[in-house]
Amino acid sequence: MEKIFDRSYFEHARVGLFTHYTYATYADGKSTNWGGTWYSRDSSRGASSPEEAAAMFDGEKYAQTAHDMGAEYVVFTLAHAGFNLLFPSETMKATGCTHKCTEKSDIIAKLLDGLDRYGIPLVFYLPPNDAHDIRDEDLRRLGWIDDAARMEFLKKLIREIYGKYGRRVRGFWFDQGGPTADVCAVVRECDPDAVIFVNTGVTANTQRHPLSDITVSEYYGSIEGCDSDTLPTHFSQVNRQIGGWWAAGHKAPTDARNLYRYSVRTVATEGQFNAGIAWSCGPYIDQTWEDGVRELLGELGDLLRAHEGIYGTVPGKSYVTAPNALLARDDWGVSTESPDGKTVYLHVLNLPADGMLTLPAPADGKIFTGAACGTSALTLTRCGAGYRITLPEHGDPIDTVVRLTAE
Repeated sequence: MEKIFDRSYFEHARVGLFTHYTYATYADGKSTNWGGTWYSRDSSRGASSPEEAAAMFDGEKYAQTAHDMGAEYVVFTLAHAGFNLLFPSETMKATGCTHKCTEKSDIIAKLLDGLDRYGIPLVFYLPPNDAHDIRDEDLRRLGWIDDAARMEFLKKLIREIYGKYGRRVRGFWFDQGGPTADVCAVVRECDPDAVIFVNTGVTANTQRHPLSDITVSEYYGSIEGCDSDTLPTHFSQVNRQIGGWWAAGHKAPTDARNLYRYSVRTVATEGQFNAGIAWSCGPYIDQTWEDGVRELLGELGDLLRAHEGIYGTVPGKSYVTAPNALLARDDWGVSTESPDGKTVYLHVLNLPADGMLTLPAPADGKIFTGAACGTSALTLTRCGAGYRITLPEHGDPIDTVVRLTAE
């Protein structure tokens, strides 16, 4: 059965890949505020033009990476601070800024062809109010000195994208407080089922922007140098960096265990119906990745596929993980459950020394009739209003998943 990538799909997605693949504003690399994706690990120069960046991009390899890491969606930067488009755009050419888009190479087509193979939907990042890194003469050509004219340009661009690629583009992730309502109306006009993310620039944002389908916390920090158990999770879409926002000489900052455990804790967080965790990283212009990052993503995907109770689940209601919670060493872990509530997954992230997991009464009053780990039944006994479970003799120190059956 063909997947339907409507807004509900993104609300229940658990893991994504967020990539800033950016051609710097200036070909000489002297951008006033922002850099861009490096050419390679050995060369900090950016692409010489949007054409070079788009021409070298390998959509098949990128899609393979997204698949290997277990991503359920991709957010990819179509333009950043300099608003350089990595595809041939008649909308851009009409402004006279022909240097700000490609002539032939088309990164959108490459992405769609690659990701379609794996059934991974594509959402494009756009910064509708980010004009600080565009030269004055280009701002005048674009008409971006005037806010209303900037939004008119954006509406033309969105119509052009849907006109060329159709509903294979599943939506837009708008930065910098987002666009005006009429821009979002154009998205809905082109695709009523498209998903719209609007970021207000707030970390741990508790309020969904009125034009957004998803509650977004754009920047939730890097994983670098952290034991992820000590990092808070949140119910908004959480984006955490692996290194930096774009490839610029970083190295894999952690191990797959750290990424996996944080991903599971995010999925389990109360109210997490906002696309889960999107790990942020991407390739260099030459299509290699920062040291160890590509391997790290594959290892994360291996762990996600090796453990049940992540994909297709909702946050646990019997044993609730509150937003901003940390995981102390004496905390057993977190829980998820099937959408119908009949199966509860206990993600035992810290194995008790005696091999016995003692649980309080379920917060939602569920009654459990059986427990299992993989294909092995576990001993489940009532303990007051709660339960006591005998864990496997050799549990998984990363995540021992116990499956509870509810009446």
